[in-house]
Formats: sequence, C-alpha cells, structure tokens
Amino acid sequence: MVNLSVYEQVQKCKSHDEPKSTVAGKLGISRATVRKYWKMSRAEFDRYQETRARRTRCFEAHRQEIVELLERNAADRQQVYVSSIYDVLEERHGSLPGGVRSLGNYVAMLYDSGAVSQEQPGGRVRRPMEEQPAGRQCQVDFGEYRISGREKAYIYAAILARSRARYVAVQDHPFHSLEVIRHTLAAFEYFGGRVEQLAIDQDRLMTVSENSGEIVHTALFEQFLREQELDVWLCGRHDPQSKGKVENLVKFVKTSFFSARTFNCVDEIHEPLRRWLARRANGKVCAATARIPAVVLEQEERPVMRALRSSIFAADALDRGERRQADHKAMISFAANRYSVPAEYENRAVIVLAADTHVYLHDPHTRERIACHRIPAGKKGQNIVLAQHRVAHGQKADEVFADLAERFDSPGWQAFLAGNRRAYARYWKEQAATLRRITDNIEEPAVFEQALAFCVESGSLGAGDLKHALRHLTEAGANTLPPLLEHAKPILAGRRTGGAQKVSKRHLGYYSSLLSLVAGVLV
Repeated sequence: MVNLSVYEQVQKCKSHDEPKSTVAGKLGISRATVRKYWKMSRAEFDRYQETRARRTRCFEAHRQEIVELLERNAADRQQVYVSSIYDVLEERHGSLPGGVRSLGNYVAMLYDSGAVSQEQPGGRVRRPMEEQPAGRQCQVDFGEYRISGREKAYIYAAILARSRARYVAVQDHPFHSLEVIRHTLAAFEYFGGRVEQLAIDQDRLMTVSENSGEIVHTALFEQFLREQELDVWLCGRHDPQSKGKVENLVKFVKTSFFSARTFNCVDEIHEPLRRWLARRANGKVCAATARIPAVVLEQEERPVMRALRSSIFAADALDRGERRQADHKAMISFAANRYSVPAEYENRAVIVLAADTHVYLHDPHTRERIACHRIPAGKKGQNIVLAQHRVAHGQKADEVFADLAERFDSPGWQAFLAGNRRAYARYWKEQAATLRRITDNIEEPAVFEQALAFCVESGSLGAGDLKHALRHLTEAGANTLPPLLEHAKPILAGRRTGGAQKVSKRHLGYYSSLLSLVAGVLV
C-alpha cells in the first residue's frame, strides 16, 4: 500500500526526470504503480487515500475475527491468504460489506500497523499448456496438508482444462492405485461425464516407466484406461508446468480452503470442502478465464463429454458381480466360454465382473482380484487358461522351482522355496502355481522381503502363508511385524512339535491377514 512518503518520493524522482523503471526498482514497487502516482496531483492523492480508507474501514466490524484467523494459523503455516479469510467470513456471515480487494487493503493495514506479522514466501513461475477444446482433457494431481499435530490430509485434485471446473477429495492416508482410480471415477461423476485424456505426473501409482514416449502403466491403471477409453498426457520429469492448472488448484485448495480453517481430523473436512467447491472453487469467477467454471461446465463442456461407463473399479462393483462355481478342474463358465481360476479355488465360488474386453475374477470373501482374462474374439465355447494358474504338463519339480528361484534375487526367497518344497512335496504343483501368481504381482520388494522373513523365521512355509503375510504387511504396515512375530513364533512352534492334533478345516477366506492366521492356530 502506497503511503504519503512513497508518493512524495515518486514526485521527487519525476521532478529529476528519472526513468519510471529506475524509480520502480529504487522504491521496490511496480512500474504500473509508479505510472499511477506519477500523474496524480497532491489533491488527487489525498482524495484517493480518503476513498481507500473508507473502503478499508468497512471491515472494521470483523477486525477481531480477522486478527484471530491470522494469528491462529500463521504460527505453524507459511502464509494465510486473504481469499481464504474472505471465504471463511462469507461462510459465517453471508454477504460482506466489501470485496476481496477491500479485505486485502484492510489486512495490509493490519500488517502495516504491526497488529500482526507476515512472512511472504517466494513464488513459482508456471508455463501453461495450450488451451484445450471442451471435453478433451482433465488434469490430475496430489498434495498433502498438515491439519493438526501429526494428522495430514492427503489431497486428490482434478480440473477440466477448458471450463476450469474443479473437483477435490481428501483422505487420511497416502493413496493406493485403486483409490486413485475411484477418486477419478468420482470426479467424472461430479463433472457429469468423462474426458478423452488425463494429464498426470510420472507417479508410481499410475505409471511404471516412460522411455521416449513408450509409457508403461501399472496393471490396474492400464485396465482402467482401457475400460474408460482414456488417453494419457504424461508430464516430463522436469516439466510439471505442462499441467499447471491442476498444480495451481492444489495450491488454491491449500490457500483458499485450508489456510484459515482448523480441523482435528479428516472426517471434519468432507462437508465444508463440498460446500467450498460449489460456492468458491466452481461458483466464483475464475481469474484465468473471467468466467464462472460451473456455468461454463454446464453450458459448454458437459454437453460434449462422453457418458461414464459402468466400472469394475467402483466401490460397489463386486456387489453387482455374478457368482460362479469353479469345477474340479478349476474352471468357471461365463458368457459361453470357460476361464481358469487359481488351483486353490477348485470347487469354490468366485465373483465375476465383465468389462468390454476383459473378465475379472474376485475372491468372494477377501474381495481380492485373483485373475484377469481377455475375452476371446470369434466363436464361443473356448477354454481360456492363464499360464500362472497351471504347471505345464510334463514339467518336473526341479524345473519349476528353478524358474521360481530366478524370479526374486534374495536369500530369504531361496530359503522359503526350499522349505516350501520340503513341507508341501505332495502338493508342489498347486503351491508353485500360487507362488508364481504372487511373484507376478510384487509391487513393493521391501515389503515382500519382510513377509518372507516372517514366514521363514516362524516356519510358516505355505504359499497361502506368504500371501496372507504380504497382504497383512501391505495393509497394516511393517511396524506390526516385530510384535506379531514374537506372538506367533511360540504358537507356530507348538503347532509343529506338539504331535498329533485335531485339524480344524477352514475356508481360505478366513485367513484374511496374519492376525487371523495366528488366531486360527489358537482355536
């Protein structure tokens, strides 16, 4: 805010015929501000200051609230933004006596008077992408924001490149691939249709690698892209500006929504965030387009967007699936073809979900995906068998286990295979098929190593034991391993050395984690 002293310095430099750019650098103000005050007479400046003072004083009735918002949030955050303060006041009181600029002048007066202090963080220059046609592109990005103590809100943000319509969701833990897909489906539902292209980072949840334009996506994300017929614009590692719209949205959420609000947990965020999206993010004029995103979405973008397809990744998808009983050959019949299931599902039921090009099979108890088959073209009545579901006819145990040993370079893996082959010599084909499926889907090698360590040390050497250990450590975290292992070792040791015991037959779905595995031994 320019005061009388700055105005007089501008006029003094003017009398000495100094260039405006030199004056701007000397006084630390913009050239536009120099030009503005360059032309003003003293009487005009006084009238202008009086007008500004009147605009500033209109927020005096809210002074205590504004100071409290600034002081409460500035202690542990980089900056509290005026737009966020204005939004909170508007949420509390409805109409306000002035606009965002007037509130900015009032906050600047509070800073100048010393009522509050402020540290200005540095900015970041963006290079935007070319303007996209309606219905063409949706940009997706992630962020996180500390809300209280150790609590963080993990942010999913999506924005339509044309209308600038925004969608934001939060959760209390880092994203998994399936959660990213479901948030994207929710964004499409919110927008009222699906676009042609997603603009994303090289994020491990969606992309494995990229080399000279050859992109390899994670298995789940690749299936989602095929299901919804989506292209991908993958941002370069050193070019995040190519999706600057959504990066600006993540910043906007932090500054306009979170900055002046306090939450104790993520559950408290969902409803205020929903109202903020409708009122502020999509209901106010966008500075970049000078138009209201919700209006542009309704009038121009939604009519050309494609209808959202029913998705096998939706949270309620399994409730809509069909149950099929596998026969003694571990095959199910579906849509006039027969598809293989893993050997351990022989004579058991599975849930079948069908998409345009693939059939997906799920365990009805754990709801875990156990197989994915491509639907064959041509005549019906075909048998489709995945190699990992069977050991090839004529293969010897030595050949199969040698192949398994080469799949993962680890002493723990070699020790587990040796123990598994000794303990399950009679069922080595079924065990090998399951182990092959497990190694085909290793996402985090470090977690796999921890699961191997548990199984070897506790003597739980079955393929099912390894699968449940891996699932437990993935879901519950590696920090549960030491106490669980200490609890399990004496129980499992007693099971191995206690002589003949009555065997309790249980469904494999019972063993949904290592905790239930240990509990099952006690029964």
